[in-house]
Amino acid sequence: MKVSVITPFYQGNTYMPHYLRVMEENRKNLQSCDELEVFLVNDSPWQEIEICQKEWIHVIQNPENMGIHGSRVHGLSCATGEYILFLDQDDELEPDAIARHMQMAKKHPDSVMVSNAMLEQADGRALWYRSAFHKKRVGDYRTYLMVGIQIISPGQCLIPRHLIPELWTRRICRTNGADDYYLWLLLLREKVPFVLLDEPLYVHKYTAKNLSADTKNMDDSTYAFLDILEEEDALPRKDIRTLRKMVAYKDAFRSGSKGTKILQSLRHPILCGANVMFKIRSKTPYGFNRG
Repeated sequence: MKVSVITPFYQGNTYMPHYLRVMEENRKNLQSCDELEVFLVNDSPWQEIEICQKEWIHVIQNPENMGIHGSRVHGLSCATGEYILFLDQDDELEPDAIARHMQMAKKHPDSVMVSNAMLEQADGRALWYRSAFHKKRVGDYRTYLMVGIQIISPGQCLIPRHLIPELWTRRICRTNGADDYYLWLLLLREKVPFVLLDEPLYVHKYTAKNLSADTKNMDDSTYAFLDILEEEDALPRKDIRTLRKMVAYKDAFRSGSKGTKILQSLRHPILCGANVMFKIRSKTPYGFNRG
């Protein structure tokens, strides 16, 4: 079995020494019958990627800045693995993360493998899926509509290449942030199983970004792929309407006064109830801004 790791690179040379160590450690821990290839997709073509060239590491140049989604699809077009791992340049994986994913994939060949994760914050780390309730929502389509995405990053996921929807590779979301949400919705709509590997093999790294700006960008990216889904008739219209209402409700709730929060909750009692219940039962840390 071969896994292709695809990583968009954007002015990320400071991350490359650590990234190479992570990839080398994971390659060493593979079973002898398994293979790993890595594709670094340079989305800042004015800057050369500073990484030691190896026969299993391939550098791809974008002709211009294409964004995260476009870079992932470009890398996918060059990959030869049966399984795909979309990894970001600053991601952290356990040394045997890919090997553990591959072992599970051999038992579930037509499923998306999703590992548990550590969510890093300024005050420490917390496990992402902490309750039995939350673990059962990893691949629950209705939760993605009513509450939000339940996977922190595609770096948690090993995806069978043949399951990646043609629409996701053809209609690119140019606004960075939510192309993975777009991918998961398409897969879940087709009833692809998501299998939880309940070990924290991935770490979502803390950055000192402005969280409100990050959330706004995520919302804009979500609206952009919802337009695509609507144009392509890829999801039922009622589901797209629910997603639009959910994003708008959360945006108004986050940015509003106490009175606004109450008013929005009264206007959207079903969404309010679903999100309150989810928050209580999932025990999710820090209110991850896409969930």
